Parts: sequence; structure tokens; C-alpha cells
Amino acid sequence: MENSAFAVHGNWRHASSSADIALEAQAITGTHAPFAPPIAPEPARTSAAPTRTPHVVTTDAIDNLFGVTRPRATRESQHDSHPSLGGDMYIPPPPYADTDLPAYSVDPNIEPTTLAMYFFKSGFLFPPFWILGAIFLISPLTVLADFEPSKSGMERQQLAQIIRDAELRWAKRCAWALFALLVLAGVVTAITFAVLYS
Repeated sequence: MENSAFAVHGNWRHASSSADIALEAQAITGTHAPFAPPIAPEPARTSAAPTRTPHVVTTDAIDNLFGVTRPRATRESQHDSHPSLGGDMYIPPPPYADTDLPAYSVDPNIEPTTLAMYFFKSGFLFPPFWILGAIFLISPLTVLADFEPSKSGMERQQLAQIIRDAELRWAKRCAWALFALLVLAGVVTAITFAVLYS
């Protein structure tokens, strides 16, 4: 199949009224001139070998406003720096076996995830979840026998107490949110009846 493009040259005449003549129905008069694309394709463009560009810090208006500079990432990489034989000798990092690693400690500010927490957060989308979350105030926390089997009985009791304290905090938040919602609904209802019956 031969690829070809056509150019149509025509003469148009001025119509007396645009309402009288449909544009689609006008006849084109003129000559037909075929257009032949060039036979030889453009030669492939090649780029020169990559060269190392000088260190250029580029910023935009937002970066200038907040005082941010962004050097090229490869300049900050340790893999791009080549140790020289002169004054800057490459020193490998110390071996890990010689250092004492710090012991991990439990952060006392981290709260365990509880179901009452999920009920409180979901209550903003569906307020009846606050009722379910407030039920945890009257339901006891039962510890299963296979809860943390690697820990001693005393440690398991401490963990259960931490979880219960967090659960009670979120349950109280659910109760307060439910109370606030009911007070707000009561105020809106009272105002509505006062306006309607006054």
C-alpha cells in the first residue's frame, strides 16, 4: 500500500447570504496536486559521549522563597567521589562487630491500638460507632491463655493493664463525643421548635 498525501487547491465564492447556502453542499472547484513525501529518511541523531557537567545549583521561585537549595543528587553520593592518592585518603567505615549496639527501649508515649480507638475515629463518619466504643467502659478486658506466650505471667498482666488503660481512654472519648453530639442535636432541635412555634 502506497502512502500518499493530497493537497486540494480550490476557489471559493462569496455567498450572498449564509442562510441561503449550506456550507457542506458547496462544490470545490480547482486542481488536484499530489504531494509526495521525501524518500530518504532523516539520518539518526547521535549524541556525544556523556560528560561531567560542572556543579550547578538550580532553584525555582518557590525554592528561593523558602530558602531551599537543591544540588544534584549524584554530587552528594559517596559512590561518585573518587579517592585520590594525595591528601584525601578513603577510610572505610569501622566494622560493626567492634561497637556495642544500643538496647531498644519501649517508648512510653506509644499507645497500643485498640478497637475503641477505631470506633472513636470511625464515629465521625458514622456516629453509632461511638455507642459501640462507649460500651467498652462497662465491659471487662479478658486475657486469653495464649496471649503473649513467650512472656511471664507478670509481664502479660502488665501488657493487659496497658491495653486496658488505652481502651478505657478511647472509650471515654467515644462517650464524650456521643454526649457532645446529643447535646448539639438537642440544641438544634430546641432552636428549631422555638423558631417554628413562636
